[in-house]
Amino acid sequence: MVHLSPIPGAVSLRLEGQGLFSKRVRAPRGLREGLVPGLYRVVLHPRTDGEGFLTGLHLAHRELLSPAPVGEVPGEPLRFLLLGEWLGAWAGLGRVRVVPGPKGEPETWPFVLRFLLRRPHLAPAPGGLVLALGRVERGRLVGEAFPLTPRALP
Repeated sequence: MVHLSPIPGAVSLRLEGQGLFSKRVRAPRGLREGLVPGLYRVVLHPRTDGEGFLTGLHLAHRELLSPAPVGEVPGEPLRFLLLGEWLGAWAGLGRVRVVPGPKGEPETWPFVLRFLLRRPHLAPAPGGLVLALGRVERGRLVGEAFPLTPRALP
């Protein structure tokens, strides 16, 4: 279940997944037209390059569950809480490489998350372990990164 909304002046759509990402997706003309911003059950087809890296998402099917304007998703706001390696910040955008939890079992393969920093002047030094927390606001991840020491992990 995701939040879908049209992007003014673009052929792609904005897709917000539960607490983790905001992406542009392409859709055939029939799936783009008449789109009402809201919560949808969707089928996505990933597009990858020859080495398996994700290069794009295509919307194959959508089913409206509930209308919801951009930035006003019903229920709890979309949130994220991720453990990762801090890659640094540039122009107020922070980057974190999400890593496996303290037990070592990866819930997902490592990936880079980019988000708008609330207080860029308090960002940690690159290379350290951080806890990134925040929420989705109008289609972008906005949050903070807090430095951690290995002893601080449970």
